[in-house]
Amino acid sequence: MSGVSFGYPPPVDAPEGTPPTIIVRNVSKSVLAGQRIGILGANGQGKSTVVKTIARDLAAIGGEITEGKGLNIGYFAQQELDVLRPSDTPLEHMIRLVKDMTAAGKIAGQQTREQDLRSFLGTFNFSGDMVKQAVGSMSGGEKARLVLCMMVWQRPNLLLMDEPTNHLDLATREALAMALNEFEGTLMLVSHDRALLRSVCDEFWMVSRGGIEPFDGDLDDYQRYLLDEAKRQREAIKEASSAAAKAERKAEAEATAAAAKVKHKPAPTGSLKRKLQDVEARMTVLNTEGAALEGHLSQSPPPSDFANLGKRLKAVNEELQALEEQWLDLSQQIESATA
Repeated sequence: MSGVSFGYPPPVDAPEGTPPTIIVRNVSKSVLAGQRIGILGANGQGKSTVVKTIARDLAAIGGEITEGKGLNIGYFAQQELDVLRPSDTPLEHMIRLVKDMTAAGKIAGQQTREQDLRSFLGTFNFSGDMVKQAVGSMSGGEKARLVLCMMVWQRPNLLLMDEPTNHLDLATREALAMALNEFEGTLMLVSHDRALLRSVCDEFWMVSRGGIEPFDGDLDDYQRYLLDEAKRQREAIKEASSAAAKAERKAEAEATAAAAKVKHKPAPTGSLKRKLQDVEARMTVLNTEGAALEGHLSQSPPPSDFANLGKRLKAVNEELQALEEQWLDLSQQIESATA
């Protein structure tokens, strides 16, 4: 990765010229064969965005990513559970995977007979009648195991994992740690599971405040960092909310005072000026809210919050644009009436 920025492009319906949202910027790092990297950082700092970009699910916003020859990526994230078909069985999923890879010319020596596939499923605790059980009736942990099974069967040489243990019970977590330790390729792992990180990773990257740096502390230091960062974010949000509320109260007070001053002005400029004061007060409130929203977005909130904040910021900007046009129109009317 050379000077790479990670983030999200503007929505397809955004006005022309809308810039992308950059969450992590200007990263220059290499990942070499055999490295086992734990990716750390508080929620919303961009860990998943980085992994999605390396996995080719997102395009880099800037810079260049150069892949080694023969790179075969295996990517596991919780949303990958959505690729499963509820009415199909684990065996049917494996058979369809074989057909898809055969059609794409990607079969690399795997055993593809049904019995071989049953045996491979068995290594992930899908044995007996479970290979014929509909996926829709399975638990979250069982679905996660099936996705892991399908991914490992494809023999990736770079394994990207984003919070793989979220739905796994303790026994399956331990089995996953053993499987990852036996994996001979390169591993990049996003997880808050310190036991898993400690057992399978030998170096760590910290994603924080728009950048990526090596993390040289131990995982107990990391836990303390997460607690401190969560406290800092809560205080920043509280401070921004308080500032927005204070600005809104001030704008309302100013609008009331201004309206009182023009109360006895003769028509027609009196009513026009009252409307102008109302428009200016609303613009002040919206400008304050817009600045607060931009501040929240710059702190890389979780994707669900990111979408809601982005929608609200778009609505604020659209209303401001309409108010600016109204302000110009009213100003021209007042100038004409005065003349």
